Amino acid sequence: METWQVEVLKTGAIAAISFFGGLGSFWLYLHKRKIERIPEKEKLQEAEKLTTLLIQHRKHKISTIELNEFKEELLSLSPREEIEHRRYEKILEAEEEFLDKIWYNRHKILEDKVNSGKVKVDHKIWQGALNSAKRVEEKYGMKKLGPWNDFEWGMLNGKLSALRWILGDEWDALDT
Repeated sequence: METWQVEVLKTGAIAAISFFGGLGSFWLYLHKRKIERIPEKEKLQEAEKLTTLLIQHRKHKISTIELNEFKEELLSLSPREEIEHRRYEKILEAEEEFLDKIWYNRHKILEDKVNSGKVKVDHKIWQGALNSAKRVEEKYGMKKLGPWNDFEWGMLNGKLSALRWILGDEWDALDT
């Protein structure tokens, strides 16, 4: 098996591990929420909150009108309304960034093989690839182009896959 094929397999394995690790964490989160929603437990927790509220209400001489006004004001704030969703242009910019970084890393692996004579690439095509690599280096700077450990490499690929999914591609669309 060629070295580049091994690198691609490693990348795919890391991306899969990252994806399924996240999926497992999400399943545990949902499972925990389901357990916490036992009706009797909810009723007891609600009763405890109301009792505490009643005691505080009487202790501080807060009128029912004041309490209701505060309640209405507090409950009118919806966390969903406060979330600012990312604009389509920002999603496209992020997808382009991860595409560039992943392509650049794959390019550098190929560059090592070309320089060592293990792989031959048409001169004209190779010059275009070198020019593209220089543009990526100028755009992001060398410090933001790796090298990455296995976890970071998996995260980059996972982010690209997720952004492409949001944009309409199938999961695991990692071609560069």
